[in-house]
Amino acid sequence: MTQTIAEVREHRVRRLARSLVYVALLLPAGLLTMADAILGEPVTAARRWRRLGEYRVGVSVVSPKRSARTFGDGLLSAVLGLASLFVLLLTVLAVVRGPFWGLVEHGPVEPGTWGGPSRAGAWATHGLLALPCTVAFLFVLRGIAALQTLLVQGTRRWVLPATIVVAAGTFAFFWAWLQQV
Repeated sequence: MTQTIAEVREHRVRRLARSLVYVALLLPAGLLTMADAILGEPVTAARRWRRLGEYRVGVSVVSPKRSARTFGDGLLSAVLGLASLFVLLLTVLAVVRGPFWGLVEHGPVEPGTWGGPSRAGAWATHGLLALPCTVAFLFVLRGIAALQTLLVQGTRRWVLPATIVVAAGTFAFFWAWLQQV
């Protein structure tokens, strides 16, 4: 079975779109899962994960888990959802402020501006840096979706520590970003 290059690209774009929808829904799904655990409804949480998994290929929740495990999965999913929303925000900022920097930024170009001291240089530098940043952010979002998928499946031992490291790293990056703004 051979596929054309266009079919392969279309498949990759579809997978990326599914990952973006998946990570955008992580925060509400995580919060609802925590509520299900508190109310003692792990079957409802498992059904929700199964529906959410339809956006990602290969996601399967085998059976309902204990309420404490369901709550933990919901908490980590909510944290990953917050991380993904932050990365989505950075992606939008890179797309809007990168190539369109000169239209968004109206102030004077100061010596510390990337590509300064001329306005054209600053605009070109922001535009050129936005492209690799946007691509990197999209890969990070796919990675968050894959990590969360493995977390819900619960098949690998390294996923929980990796999720905690990603959550802590995202918090540190968000804090650094706030200090810079």
